[in-house]
Amino acid sequence: MSKYVLIIFCSLLLISCDENELIKDPPTYEYDNCSFIADEIFDYDLFQDYFILKLNFSYMPDIIHSDTLMNDYYYLKIKNKNINGTYRITDANVRYKLNKVVPYDDISKKEYPFTIILYNKEVCVFLDLQNAESCECN
Repeated sequence: MSKYVLIIFCSLLLISCDENELIKDPPTYEYDNCSFIADEIFDYDLFQDYFILKLNFSYMPDIIHSDTLMNDYYYLKIKNKNINGTYRITDANVRYKLNKVVPYDDISKKEYPFTIILYNKEVCVFLDLQNAESCECN
């Protein structure tokens, strides 16, 4: 009897280890010294001064550990030839993978609200402002 319990326990242990390996961080890409996270827009809602994006991941700003380089927010660019602005993720709902995004620079403030359909468009999520301003989302 104890032999069967041991076999069942070992098999459950192996199965549970495999499931934990499925939980991974989003892949980070680096092109020309520009590191970013490639993501995709599943849904979005436009509001007066901000919009909500549903992505593969939620990017919660780290306000508690902020520094002077503004590395506490995530910045994103939308992979589209008609949208060239930089946007800042100011809040996120981790459970539903919703990200509250506001236009950051002058270009993004002029092109928002969008007239382009954003479903299934790719976005580049930059980990800091310096990369977002100096890199393109190609």
